[in-house]
Amino acid sequence: MKNLLVAIDRRKDAEQLIGHAIKIAKLTDAKIWIIHVMEGEPDDFLAREAGPQYVYEKMAKERKDSQLQIESWVEKVKEKYSIDIEGFLIQGEVVKSIKKIVAERNIDLVLAGHKKRNLLYSLFTANKKKDLIDDLRIPLLAIPLP
Repeated sequence: MKNLLVAIDRRKDAEQLIGHAIKIAKLTDAKIWIIHVMEGEPDDFLAREAGPQYVYEKMAKERKDSQLQIESWVEKVKEKYSIDIEGFLIQGEVVKSIKKIVAERNIDLVLAGHKKRNLLYSLFTANKKKDLIDDLRIPLLAIPLP
């Protein structure tokens, strides 16, 4: 295993996911890639439909904060563990974005968080992890989250 992809959905779960990736990377001498997929550019969003300025500003701030957080995680892992790691923010659809990174970076394993949901919730939402498993053709490690 040479390339691990950590797919971050929520910041509060990121450190747990990164921790698992670090353990695997230490055993296999793998590189870690951290990604977080967000909605498209605020400019693109506003070009499609006009909206209030606060919507643009909120999305721009969230994007900037997420990028800074990813950079912080990368620096901490480099300093503490001397592991080869990169992180970046992607804008677009989650499954398509992850598939693209897997192909471009020759990813061997994807790590993603999993929260137990009730049956009613699952009937009305897309199952992104199932879509990933069906489409990726590489292992997906679902880490149980509190």
